[in-house]
Amino acid sequence: MTNIVTRATAVALAGALVAASAVTPASAAPAVRGVLLPVPAAGPGEALAVTASDVSPLGVVAGTARVTTTGPDGNTSIVETPYRWAGLPRVGWQRQRLALPAGATSGSVSSITDLGEVAGDVTVDGATRATRWSITGTTATLIGEPRSRAGAVDPRGATWGVSTAGPELISGKAELVARSGTRTLLSGTPELDAGYRRYVISINATGTTLVSVFSGVGQGTTARPVLWRDGATVPVPVFGTAYLGPACVSRVQADGSVVASGFSVTGGLPKYVLLRHTGGVPGTNVILTEATQGQPVGGLVCPSGQTVNNLAADGGVAGVLSDASGGRSAAYWNAANQVTVVPLAAGELSAQGVAVANGRRMVILADGADGTNRLSLWHDGVRTELPAPRGWTIRSVVELTESGVLIANVQDAAGTIRPAAWSLS
Repeated sequence: MTNIVTRATAVALAGALVAASAVTPASAAPAVRGVLLPVPAAGPGEALAVTASDVSPLGVVAGTARVTTTGPDGNTSIVETPYRWAGLPRVGWQRQRLALPAGATSGSVSSITDLGEVAGDVTVDGATRATRWSITGTTATLIGEPRSRAGAVDPRGATWGVSTAGPELISGKAELVARSGTRTLLSGTPELDAGYRRYVISINATGTTLVSVFSGVGQGTTARPVLWRDGATVPVPVFGTAYLGPACVSRVQADGSVVASGFSVTGGLPKYVLLRHTGGVPGTNVILTEATQGQPVGGLVCPSGQTVNNLAADGGVAGVLSDASGGRSAAYWNAANQVTVVPLAAGELSAQGVAVANGRRMVILADGADGTNRLSLWHDGVRTELPAPRGWTIRSVVELTESGVLIANVQDAAGTIRPAAWSLS
């Protein structure tokens, strides 16, 4: 990848790395291989893809099974089914199919509470409806209108973020739905009203909500993250576009903090920045890296969606840092914003930090010279290789929990997708 960052930016970045004593060699620990989570069997003429989307602090995983059926005439149909998984001592991983409400033909999940309640949507009469599943998983409650989806829920399960598409492509609304049924429309501030569509993508335990606000059309579509709290908002000063790529934002921490990367414009000058926002609403911003030309010198990685699990409760940040020659390495920023660059291991062409947990723990996804993705855990200077289950390769990383459970989605040579787990405690 070519990097055309200005020489001044490159020199400033190099100085920052030296000041932080950044580049440190990594020792190795014995490898830990992942295990596949159990999935339902596919029937004749069916193609099954199962993806995990979230995991609770207790290690309960939420995900969706998608079955594509091809009929004799060549036409295909798709049915999605919501699932949960839990790892039980001396038993292993167990699968639970979540119940669908009466009249629903399919369902998918997006996030999960600390106690295992799941948020998502089901399809009723051909339209999606935002849905809340119970702790037992045996009942589901519709909490949204047709064309709605529950994209986030706070850790306690008190507030659910519901986004509803309007009758036109560029219309819709977002609201917070309390367990009691009280609804709070997310509108009425310049930041929220600047776009035509709003999506709730993260809520913390005290109600600070991260909203993605969309404006523009086609290649000019722009998404901007906004933090909301008790009717007040503050923009996170990055944006993403269909042409330039997404703005990546971490989930909101308990103190209202997020980290984000994307394009930003200051005084008419476009930059690509990686920043830390602390203090919720209104809060303050600290720039970790910035580039005024060409490829970014630092950022987060969000291969699917906008939110990533790259900010730990202790302030640690996992990301990627590129040098003046275009090389990309995984990087870890501590709470004091000092950066440590993890050297590439033998056989790695590039690497990036894709998940983080307290205690200087970072999951690294690397591109191998053999064309495969390689996963490892970096723990304060020590790297542990995390091979995928045999016959599978890494597709995407979901999360590393504080208890040391890593969940990722893997793929085999036929393109089949399944969730996998690593126990790193």
